[in-house]
Amino acid sequence: MVQEGGRGPGSANAASFDPGSDNVFARIAGRYDRLCDFFSLYIHRLWKSRMAAEIARHPGQVVLDVASGTGDIPLRVLRRLSGGNGAGRTIWVTDICPEMLAIARPKLEGFPGVKIAGADAHALGDFAANSVDLYSMSFGMKICDRKRAIAEAFRVLKPGGTFFCLEAARIPAAPLHALYLAYMRWCMPIVGRIATGGDASAYGYLLKGVHDFPAQREFCREIEDFGFRDVAYRNLSFGIVALHTATKPS
Repeated sequence: MVQEGGRGPGSANAASFDPGSDNVFARIAGRYDRLCDFFSLYIHRLWKSRMAAEIARHPGQVVLDVASGTGDIPLRVLRRLSGGNGAGRTIWVTDICPEMLAIARPKLEGFPGVKIAGADAHALGDFAANSVDLYSMSFGMKICDRKRAIAEAFRVLKPGGTFFCLEAARIPAAPLHALYLAYMRWCMPIVGRIATGGDASAYGYLLKGVHDFPAQREFCREIEDFGFRDVAYRNLSFGIVALHTATKPS
């Protein structure tokens, strides 16, 4: 799911992740799904199902899922479309990490309209401008340079196309958010070391990304700065995460 990164002058990479210097997602690809369950206490399944339901309801025929990882979001979308209302749809499943896509491929085998390709969220060169109806990313934005990733999302979307982003957020109740961050700061490293066999990168980027990712309204302003309109968000699980949506003007 999450591999795109990038650092440099003007970078807005909340986790300070650089895939060129750390192949952590290749190392954990085979256990990534289990780690997501472990770290989120299975709640990530509810968040992804909510996002997939909205994508499935969208009328767009060309869907580009970026930083797809092991294919969780596309799989949930395809299951919802399996009754026939997805006829004619093309769903691109992309990631910069081949090992992640190798896990996704057998999951998605047999579903019509699926195309799997290596792609970097910062430079979607294989996708022409104004070519997709819906762009989606789940839990990848925290390890991206947001400026570059959002700019590419805007470029590839058709006028009137929709942007979806599911990502870490800020719980509006400050005391509750402080407790959540305390849990992440003190408990997650212990849990992470046990779950990953001591691979600190596997949970280190998660911790930093959750702490430093902008609050919902601030992220909305960043999205608007690139020209998107009708920017909105919906808090899930009290605001632990938020689903952001936006439209490229017609």
